[in-house]
Amino acid sequence: MIDHVNAFALIVKDVRKMAEFYRDKLGFKIAEVSDGFAYLKFGEAVGPGLALVSRSGLEKEFVENSDPRFDLSEHGFYFASFLRNADNEKDDLTNKGVKFVTKLANRPDGQRYAFFEDPEGNMWEISHFPQ
Repeated sequence: MIDHVNAFALIVKDVRKMAEFYRDKLGFKIAEVSDGFAYLKFGEAVGPGLALVSRSGLEKEFVENSDPRFDLSEHGFYFASFLRNADNEKDDLTNKGVKFVTKLANRPDGQRYAFFEDPEGNMWEISHFPQ
């Protein structure tokens, strides 16, 4: 069951430039940054952070794993929730009629993930790191 949000993710063209903007102009704390992904914290606050995800990297994942009718270009953000087991959650949500736009897949770091849309097209990612 999804019971929290780990990150609000913005889909961006230049991850490093955007991370510097949020750090230098808005005071966010960079916890992790690379060319394709960054994770920032809202100061010292506990709770969800801000993920910056490269559009090109995400588009590659979607080309490989998504329903061909899905158009990622209509999206500029998504919510991310880390779970104990994304496979079980996907099965449960699918049985409840939730529309997944990608199949379950693995990132190079082992993270297992899938994306779905709510009834108005807002995108969510569920994922876990296998033990």
